[in-house]
Amino acid sequence: MATSLEEFSNFLLNSDQRSAMGIHLTDAEARAVHAEPATAQAWYSYWLSTHSASVPPAEYVVAPAPYPGTAAISGTGGQPAETAAFATATAVYPGFAADAATAAAPKKKHTVLWVILSIVLVLVLAVIGTVVFALTTARHWTAIDVPEHPETFHTEEYDTGLYDVTMDEINPCWVNQDWTDCTNLYVASYNAACSGVSLTENGSAVCTDYADMIEQMKAQDGDGYYVETLGGYGGLHQTAERATREVSNDDYTPAQTHEAVCYLGFIGECGTSASTTSG
Repeated sequence: MATSLEEFSNFLLNSDQRSAMGIHLTDAEARAVHAEPATAQAWYSYWLSTHSASVPPAEYVVAPAPYPGTAAISGTGGQPAETAAFATATAVYPGFAADAATAAAPKKKHTVLWVILSIVLVLVLAVIGTVVFALTTARHWTAIDVPEHPETFHTEEYDTGLYDVTMDEINPCWVNQDWTDCTNLYVASYNAACSGVSLTENGSAVCTDYADMIEQMKAQDGDGYYVETLGGYGGLHQTAERATREVSNDDYTPAQTHEAVCYLGFIGECGTSASTTSG
């Protein structure tokens, strides 16, 4: 009997019924589907498209469904329905006895025919058994045709994006120079080497010390002041920092393989070595 939508919805609330119907929902999920008509309708339509439209009785929900194609048992004599149908299809026709009486084959000829059929049947069964044995005992593995080529690297220099700053021994000022003019020369040297860039640790230390010196000169400035002696600060120079790194040559290639198989120890690629056994 076909399962209606209402029956389907009620079956959802029974975990055994759900398992028998092939619906994998938790109890909470099943109650949620049952409570929403539109969702229940969607699940019902999906179930109809993938399963039989009927549900086994509750007392048989734990029994596995019969394998597709298994002959059903007829209601008389316990004979399979297929056997019964075969017997009906091969029943003698009216008048067979009369025809048999006039044209009966020799008994010896029938015996030879049965012997031939028996031999053929034995050979067919032997071939089928051999094929099944070969398939179940086959050895499978991944055969390597071309080995893997590992990735290689080379070293290259690159700019880190940081700048190093060094100071030479040539003072930009001179004796008897106006104090403010000398200070401005230091400021220009600082701006050219230290401003607007990211500095290395060493460069940052040099620039910081240079800036402190400029601030001290500005604090000591006054009208009519001039340079009497030169200090120990020279000009600044900026250099881009470079480093080395390992760079891939982009030459990796995976191994070229194929799935090999050996049947019965001599059919297939039985003479090759198995690099990766899979069964």
